[in-house]
Amino acid sequence: MRFVDAHTHMELFAFKEIDLEDVKDLRDLLRKLEGFEGEYLALWGWDEKKVGVFLERKHIDHIEFPLLLIRVDGHMGVVNSRAVEVLGLEGSDRFDPEKGHVFEETLWDVANRLKPKGERLAKCIRKGLLRARDMGIVEVHDFVDDEVARIYLSEEDLPVRVVLMPYYDSYKEVLKNFEEKDTVRLGWVKVYVDGSIGARTAYLKEPYADRDDWRGVLLKTREEIAKIVEELEGQGLRVSLHAIGDGAIEECIRAFEEVGPRLRYHRIEHAELITEEQALRAKKLNLLLCTQPNFNPYFMETYVKALGEERAKRINPLEMIDSLGVPMIFGSDMMPFDPIFGFRYAEKVLGRDRAEYYYFGWREEGRYIDLSF
Repeated sequence: MRFVDAHTHMELFAFKEIDLEDVKDLRDLLRKLEGFEGEYLALWGWDEKKVGVFLERKHIDHIEFPLLLIRVDGHMGVVNSRAVEVLGLEGSDRFDPEKGHVFEETLWDVANRLKPKGERLAKCIRKGLLRARDMGIVEVHDFVDDEVARIYLSEEDLPVRVVLMPYYDSYKEVLKNFEEKDTVRLGWVKVYVDGSIGARTAYLKEPYADRDDWRGVLLKTREEIAKIVEELEGQGLRVSLHAIGDGAIEECIRAFEEVGPRLRYHRIEHAELITEEQALRAKKLNLLLCTQPNFNPYFMETYVKALGEERAKRINPLEMIDSLGVPMIFGSDMMPFDPIFGFRYAEKVLGRDRAEYYYFGWREEGRYIDLSF
């Protein structure tokens, strides 16, 4: 079986110097950290279900080197006091000094300062692509900054096809160096509109079940989104909007309705809490939804706690999207990076033929990638 993973972050393999996937509990995590010999460390992949607690600075403050631990969703992390000191972090709405929590842009500013560079980074990405190939993945849509894009463009022979998905802040630099190859082509430009449900930063219409005064974080308004869409369309480019909460999805759809996009298949990534009414409007606008069938079996406990049972029942509504005929493709978002895990859930919900289509059949037909189809 062949797969297209239409939502990856292969750069995250650079944050696996210690693998957190098999962590059993907090004690096991600390044992791994205390055995590390190096000047600084940034790791991705902790999950409060495995660790047993939602990590705070107090849990890791005895570690003497600068340390960042990125939660599995990539939208929040925790730093120790040594990292705060060395990096000069100051309290803000994206950094809670007491708990050591860093969110969204601040999180990735810290991560980029601590991640491996140059050939070390390239080696990590090559390792990730080989793992993808071994799982039957033939193409990844990988979100990149200009540094990661240069790595792909400099490689002679990649084991899988790569569609570059540059972040909005990096896309102009990526375009300067871009030259299409057999295994590398240009995709959509990534813009974050909100965060994640696990980090309580996805932007909701109604408050979180466990934080009744909090609706999440809106990172881009509809006016800002509309300007970006117009800017990109002027260059023949399409946007990929990260929008999880129903509030964020509404901002995206209204922005498109105001702009009246000329190009087909601008993307909304995740669309986890999309309503039927929003889905029909997205279809009318020729939008493409990139959803994650792996999320429901992986995160349902988190969804119920954050949203309550009623909203959790309608999250990631693959059946509804499929029944309405809204354009849709599947990607893992690395949680977990395993197409079979997501395929099994999609097959159960949609049947084998539809699951295969959203994982690969659309690409075999040549849909969505080319502006002409």
